[in-house]
Amino acid sequence: MENSKKMSVTQLIIITAVNMMGSGIIMLPSKLAQVGGLSIVSWLVTAVGSMLLAYAFAKCGMYSKNPGGMSGYAEYPFGKGGNFLCGYTYGVSLVIANVAIAISAVGYGSQFFGMELSPVMTAVATIAVIWVTTLPNFGGPSITGKIGSVTVWGVIIPVLVISTVGWFFFSGDMYAANWNVHNMPFGEAATNAITMTLWSFLGLES
Repeated sequence: MENSKKMSVTQLIIITAVNMMGSGIIMLPSKLAQVGGLSIVSWLVTAVGSMLLAYAFAKCGMYSKNPGGMSGYAEYPFGKGGNFLCGYTYGVSLVIANVAIAISAVGYGSQFFGMELSPVMTAVATIAVIWVTTLPNFGGPSITGKIGSVTVWGVIIPVLVISTVGWFFFSGDMYAANWNVHNMPFGEAATNAITMTLWSFLGLES
């Protein structure tokens, strides 16, 4: 009975993928277009960085047997204080990220339904979104995992369609002409693009 309330490995992978993609993966292409085609460099850097981070966590999981994920890893070298600081800072980041995602959802919804919300109405709608998405968690991680297994396709399908169908509309000449739209030094333009992709990867992009 206890195991039935736990997430499966597949559900955990899906939840992690959803957290990584977030709302930023949808808006990121339009933001990177402001930098130009050289933003491809940022994807390469972020991809390598994410693999290194995943490798580091895998190694931590091998060497540390403490429960609690990242907090347990921090407890191994830094003791209870490290466990608390890691858990606390991660909790604060989740609060900020969840509010940002809820505001994004309200903004998308208001545009989709053609509604103009006042600041007060936006705040109320954001609180409502947070509560509606929080309620399923009271049913346990298994319920959350099942919901995530369905909602993840709302992100994956558009990305797959754009990344496949988009090739039929790709123009090499246009890509080359817009390599550096603001004619900034390569280092500065690449740094700006890398910052955007890293923010999206860390779930901070709203």
